[in-house]
Amino acid sequence: MRLLIRWGIACIALLITIRLVPGIEMAGDPLWVAGATIILAFLNVVARPVVWFMKLLTIPLSCLTFGLWNLFLALVVNAAIFYYVGSHGWGFWVDDYEAAVMGALIMATVSTILNGIYSLAARRDK
Repeated sequence: MRLLIRWGIACIALLITIRLVPGIEMAGDPLWVAGATIILAFLNVVARPVVWFMKLLTIPLSCLTFGLWNLFLALVVNAAIFYYVGSHGWGFWVDDYEAAVMGALIMATVSTILNGIYSLAARRDK
C-alpha cells in the first residue's frame, strides 16, 4: 500500500512539474503521466549503482567541495533521465536540457515535500 501511495505522490509531483516548468508539456492524458513515473522510477533504480560508483571514484572531489559535488552529480543524472523520458514523449515532452534540469529539480523538491507530509501523517496515525 505504501508503494502505491509513493507512486501517487510521484505522479502528483510530475503533474505539478509539468504545470510549472515552461518547456515541459503533457503528452496525452494524465494516465500517460502515471506510466512516465514508473519509467522514471525504473531508470533511477537502474542508474543508482552507476551513480554510487561515480561517487566512490570522486570522493576527493566531494571532500574538497564539502559534499556539493554529490548534489551536482545527482542533479545531472536525474536531469539526464528526465530529458531521456521526456524526449521520447512517454507522458510528457521536454523541449531542451535546461527545461529538464528545472523539471528534475522541481520534481525532486515537490516529491520530497509531499513524501515528508505523508511520513508525518503516517507517523501521527500510529
